[in-house]
Amino acid sequence: MGHRIPDARASVREQHRARRARVRSRTAAVAGSSTLHIPEGEGLPCGGVEDLEPGLIIDDRYEVRRLLGRGGMSAIYEVAHRYTTRHLALKVLNGAYASHSIARRQLLDEARALGAVRHPYVIEVHDAGFDGSRVYVVTELLEGRSLDGLLAARGRLGWSAVARVARHVTIALAATHGVGVLHRDVKPSNVMIVRGVQGELSKLLDFGVAALPKGAADPAMADMLVGTPEYMSPEQVRGDALDARSDLYSLGIALFECLHGEVPMPGGLDVAQRRAVLPSLPSVSSVCGDVPRSLADIVDRLLHPVPAFRFPSARSLLDALDASGLCRTPTRFLDDDEAQPEARRQTMSGARVGISAGEEPPKRRSVRAYYQTPLRVVAEGGAVIDGRSEDISIGGMLVIAGAALPEGERVVVRFALPTSGNLVQCSAVVGWSRQRAATQRGRAAFGLEFIDAPEALIEAIRRYTELMQREG
Repeated sequence: MGHRIPDARASVREQHRARRARVRSRTAAVAGSSTLHIPEGEGLPCGGVEDLEPGLIIDDRYEVRRLLGRGGMSAIYEVAHRYTTRHLALKVLNGAYASHSIARRQLLDEARALGAVRHPYVIEVHDAGFDGSRVYVVTELLEGRSLDGLLAARGRLGWSAVARVARHVTIALAATHGVGVLHRDVKPSNVMIVRGVQGELSKLLDFGVAALPKGAADPAMADMLVGTPEYMSPEQVRGDALDARSDLYSLGIALFECLHGEVPMPGGLDVAQRRAVLPSLPSVSSVCGDVPRSLADIVDRLLHPVPAFRFPSARSLLDALDASGLCRTPTRFLDDDEAQPEARRQTMSGARVGISAGEEPPKRRSVRAYYQTPLRVVAEGGAVIDGRSEDISIGGMLVIAGAALPEGERVVVRFALPTSGNLVQCSAVVGWSRQRAATQRGRAAFGLEFIDAPEALIEAIRRYTELMQREG
């Protein structure tokens, strides 16, 4: 009589059940105790004196609803068109950049680049213009998960999902390069996983530093060093002339990170300059033994320091991906919190808190809203963490931040509701937690389980999901 082999999936499910039971017991213990509170005067972490207030009308047709996020130069808001009622994303410049001539031209160049591409795998631009002295660009409002956020929550992604994402981004780059535009900042935070007619698809975002075709480009920006150092090609770091192969190198770095959990050489511009003179980078096979050889060879070729030895174009890369036969399995990032089975088997580098290496966060089955919002978390122990979320339900939310909190910590979290922009505050308990390696900046993640979700949150999530279904 043979012995029964234990079911690894059943073991993972039991671990998740045990964790949820611990969270429920802690929730019950603290629900009736004194309440933590964020003072009403405190806003959201990325707020500033120049924020556009909810209700403000831009150019007589866009009503500001809430802040989606803020970068170094610009901020993005959810807006509603006053006449069509469609919800969109509006991008404006921050502070001093709002009057900076080069920054203003750069924002308009982004609109021109997006208008030239117009492809289902590229974020769609709707409008651009001036509201007094303010320059703005309006794009579609996407509901989904960023590739960067998925990496923060899961550590690394399974090779079959990575191959599928690679194919979609490659198609987007082929369309982009086909009209003479170079993206110049391909990285996980500029890729969004959204629902499409035939399943999930990956969209390429943020053409803020894109290079336009000759004749359309601003001469003042042609020779500027732009991009994110960790993803820059060697020729981009050196300030050489760029072509499509530079974007393909950046895609290779992003794919390496998705498969391994870290970029080949984390760091700033000084590290990128050292990387630019190396004869080669570590091969994917040397750090990820479970990745099929055909996919590893593709990524290794993308990362060749000499452009002539990379794929000559996105079209040729697409041919190689299709020939590998690895891109046929659709991704299910928006339907399943658990990573691909191969990701669970692989041990990752980087310390974890609360979740063992290779283990995935527990699944939340309640209705979820995949919308971006900055947030502030205050822990019972006094720690204050500013971060963001892109996955919220009536049961809890994902927090992506620069540091994690330990499992079981009691907190309060403040964030903006979708569509209305009203601030809501919830008491919660940390249900799971993951801290990335110290070299991965801003890549901690933890899950909050709400102790008592306010009715306003429950109603807002219901309305938002209905809205996105209608407009999607």
